[in-house]
Amino acid sequence: MRLHQAIDIWSASEAGNEPKQPLSGWSNRENLGLTAQAIPIKRVGTVTSLTYACAIAHRLAAKPHHAAIIAAQLVSILQRDLPSHLKPLLQEVTVHATAAGLIHFEVGDRAIAVWLDSLLTNMPKQSLPLTPVSSAGEPERQLMLHSSAIFEVQHAHARCCSLLQLAHREALISLERLEEAPLYWYFSSPASMPWLTSADQLCCNHCADRCLLSQLLDACDHLSDASRRTQGSLLRSAQVVAQAFQVFHREHPLRGTTSEEPVFTLVRLGLLMSTQRVLYTLLWDGLGLYPAVDL
Repeated sequence: MRLHQAIDIWSASEAGNEPKQPLSGWSNRENLGLTAQAIPIKRVGTVTSLTYACAIAHRLAAKPHHAAIIAAQLVSILQRDLPSHLKPLLQEVTVHATAAGLIHFEVGDRAIAVWLDSLLTNMPKQSLPLTPVSSAGEPERQLMLHSSAIFEVQHAHARCCSLLQLAHREALISLERLEEAPLYWYFSSPASMPWLTSADQLCCNHCADRCLLSQLLDACDHLSDASRRTQGSLLRSAQVVAQAFQVFHREHPLRGTTSEEPVFTLVRLGLLMSTQRVLYTLLWDGLGLYPAVDL
C-alpha cells in the first residue's frame, strides 16, 4: 500500500458514501494531478530526527477544517489495507495524523539499517560510461570546477577512499574490486554490517553520526527528485554532505580506535563507505565530474 493508493481508496469511499457535506472537493487524485511522484512529502523536525510530513489532506479537503479528518482517514486506510507482506514496514516506519492535518512518517532505526545496507550492496548492473555527463553549460561548468565547494566535496570523497583503503590494509575490513572505480568496491568482510544493537537501535548513535545520516538521506532524496536536480542545488547538497563527513571524521578518526569496541569501528566504516557512495553519485551522476580518489 502506498499513499497514492490510499488516496484512491479514500476517494472511492467518498464517492460511494455521497455525504451531505463532502470532505473533499475532488472526485479522485487524477483531478488533482497527483501521480505517485507528485504527492508532496518533505523532511521536518531536527537534523538528527528522520521524520517526513505530507500535507496532501489539505489539497484534498473541501474546507480547511476537513484536513485533519481526511489525514486521519488516510492513515487508517494505510494501516488497515496494507498488504500482508508489507505489514512489517509498520514496525519500521510509524505513521500518524496530526491535529494540523498533516501525515507524519517517522523512520525507525531498523528502516535506516535496511536503507544503509541497500547503499552498500546495490552496485551498478552495468559498467559506468567512460566519461560523466554534465547538464551544465560550459561557462557554468568551468566556474563550478574552480569553486571552493567542489574542492571541499572532492577532498571529502578522496578522504573516504583513502580511509577505506587504510582500513583494508590494517585488516579492519576486507574490500574487493579495489582496482575498479570506488562505486564498485564492496565489503567481503564483514559479510553484513552490524548496524543495530540487540535492542534494534542504531550503533552509530553519536550526534555526528546522526547528522551525517540525515544529510545522506537528504542527498538521496535530492538525487531522486528531478524537479530539484539543478547544478547549484546538487552542489550545495554535496557540500553539506562533505561538511557533515568532516565533523564525523573529527569525532571518529580511524587512527586511535584500538580502545573502541570492534562493532562500533565496523559500523562507522560502513557509514564511511555509505558516504563515499553518495558523494560519488553526486559528483558523477549529479554534477558530471570525475570523483577524486587520491588526496
